[in-house]
Amino acid sequence: MDRAGQAQCVDRGGAEAAPAERGARRQRPCRRLLAPAALLAVLLVVGPTPADGQARRQSPKPSPTPNPMLAQLENVIAELREINATLGTLRTGLADVGARLDRLEAAQGELKGVSTPMREEVRGLYVETSNVRSEIARLEEKSAAEAASVGKSRYVLTLLLVATAVLQLVVLAVLLRSR
Repeated sequence: MDRAGQAQCVDRGGAEAAPAERGARRQRPCRRLLAPAALLAVLLVVGPTPADGQARRQSPKPSPTPNPMLAQLENVIAELREINATLGTLRTGLADVGARLDRLEAAQGELKGVSTPMREEVRGLYVETSNVRSEIARLEEKSAAEAASVGKSRYVLTLLLVATAVLQLVVLAVLLRSR
């Protein structure tokens, strides 16, 4: 019989069960359930619980001499607590370092934002300076050429003046002789 039939046997008391289940068949499933249930109830009330057995095993009798292993265990536990505290401070320190690195990266980004245009400006100034230097060099060459030209002109003018003076002397000498 299935569970639905057992539930009908327990819930309805057998009075409303199907006609084929009346009689001996109907009472067997109910008896099958009663025996294990009663046995379980007796074991729960009378028998020892697993928690009682564990409680008895966990409470050892105190020894008259202290166990050296307990002292070592306490030392190890204290060292582990110190290590845990040190690790905690290191974690907070690492978090602080991470925050500082983030701030430095942000500052570096800002500096790059400023330095890139400045580099471009410096590059432009370098090009302009190079152009000015080349212009100065060209003007120096031109002025040197002009100075050389003026020097030649002075020489020629000096020769002309000397020639004019000589001619004037010749003219003056001719005028004085003709008189």
